[in-house]
Amino acid sequence: MAENRLNEWLAPVWKGGEIWEESVCFYEDAEKQERGGNLLYTPKKITKITNHDGTVVYEEGKDYTVTKRGIVRTEGSRIPVLTREEYIKPYNDEPWAGWLCLEGKKEFTMILPFVFKYQSLVTYEAAESWNGLVPERMGARLTKTYERLESGKPLHIVYFGDSITAGWEASGADEPAVDMGSLNPMKVQSDRYPYMPVWAELVTRKLREEYPQAEITKDNLSSGGSTAQWGVEHVNELFDRVDVPDLVFIGFGMNCMWDPTEQFMGYIDEIITELKKRNPNCEFVLYPAMTANTEIPTYQNDGLLNYEKALTDYAKSHEGMAAAPVHSMFQEMENRGKKYFNYTGNCVNHPNDFAIRLYGQTIFETISK
Repeated sequence: MAENRLNEWLAPVWKGGEIWEESVCFYEDAEKQERGGNLLYTPKKITKITNHDGTVVYEEGKDYTVTKRGIVRTEGSRIPVLTREEYIKPYNDEPWAGWLCLEGKKEFTMILPFVFKYQSLVTYEAAESWNGLVPERMGARLTKTYERLESGKPLHIVYFGDSITAGWEASGADEPAVDMGSLNPMKVQSDRYPYMPVWAELVTRKLREEYPQAEITKDNLSSGGSTAQWGVEHVNELFDRVDVPDLVFIGFGMNCMWDPTEQFMGYIDEIITELKKRNPNCEFVLYPAMTANTEIPTYQNDGLLNYEKALTDYAKSHEGMAAAPVHSMFQEMENRGKKYFNYTGNCVNHPNDFAIRLYGQTIFETISK
């Protein structure tokens, strides 16, 4: 099922045309005002709007009306609303929830992996062209990778990052990963509509589709909660478990966004240095994290955009490297009116399927020639 929709899931949103199952969420803000429903484009024609699993098809006029930038619910609509009480709870000094507190520490944001139940899926035709950021194609910098792909040689890929690269919240996740504390192998698994694999698997499958003559293998050594420092501390132990990589995707930042940029980049450089000892010809794709829920003070004043700029400069000053503007692409969505609850996978710091697709689209475009 997943294979059959690969081209839909990786169809770049910036190409316009028909947009497949863009997620929208209606939710209550701090003033109990209903928000949400914005789309990335003005809808020229809405083909279908369904609930999260496609079992309910919503009707124009009955459930929603169309606006210039999306949809709004009608009175009596069947489209659900994420109420404030559902995702914000009183804080009673629970140590585990301290990092999720809002200003004043009287309330905290719940981690809701089932927030997808409040997100509707909109398939529509865009009325205008994209006038925002488009990822730069940097595949020409990955010369050794493309030599292997184009000549039909084996290519071993390793993904190394945090929970987003491991694939948490992907609807069809079936991905090997690593437990951060024990370092034991584990699986990230989910089984619900639309059964979409994690973005690392999407990118790998797309490479296999475009280069069927090459033998492309993959490992994922990512771990939920991990930081770039964790990556340095465990890079050798973890990479001892897998074949020597030819191409490594490195994505940290969500759990260490407060580190000074110089420190963060020092960790990234150490990881690359250690991996280069294993294979001097190894090439790298670097990327920061998406935006998080900035209503939570923990995720305010982060350094992610600075990380992205530093990763881009680093990649361009070293051979065999590319850097994907993941954070900027999420800022682009925000600038187009697509606010956080429309693309979150847990109300805090994970992407939903639509946002995971944006990861995959951005990174695949970056590594393309």
